[in-house]
Amino acid sequence: MFDGTVESVKLFASSLIASGVALMGASFKYIFVLIILMIIDTAFGWVKAKKLKKWKSGSARWGFIGKIIELIFVGMLYLLDAAFDITFLEYMGIFYFGACEIASIIENYAEINENLPDETVEIAEKIKFSIGTSIMRKIKNILNDLIGNDKEDR
Repeated sequence: MFDGTVESVKLFASSLIASGVALMGASFKYIFVLIILMIIDTAFGWVKAKKLKKWKSGSARWGFIGKIIELIFVGMLYLLDAAFDITFLEYMGIFYFGACEIASIIENYAEINENLPDETVEIAEKIKFSIGTSIMRKIKNILNDLIGNDKEDR
């Protein structure tokens, strides 16, 4: 489910915003904003799971692992920025994952409230199932194969 248009717009917007932020000499406050978005997304996910009576510890665990991997990825981009003195990649990662978190928040809110316009929910779903989600799914499958889990959620 890869939508090249949505992915291209996200990457272009992230690049543009990251360039501006890097030129302004931004600090780690953007990482804190990303972490706050992650906390909001997690809270909405829990409320959605409770409302739909679909709470699964495996889903919660993989959601948490996904957020940790996002932060590790941003950290690796920060190290690349520092190594090559370019101050761009870190912010691109932050804004990219921020866009993914906002899309997930919108999608969770739509399932909780059901009063959002269909177009908003449709855009959020396309962003959520973008390449970032595909990468997380592949990592999850590799880890499940390594530890011998056959089921997606336990």
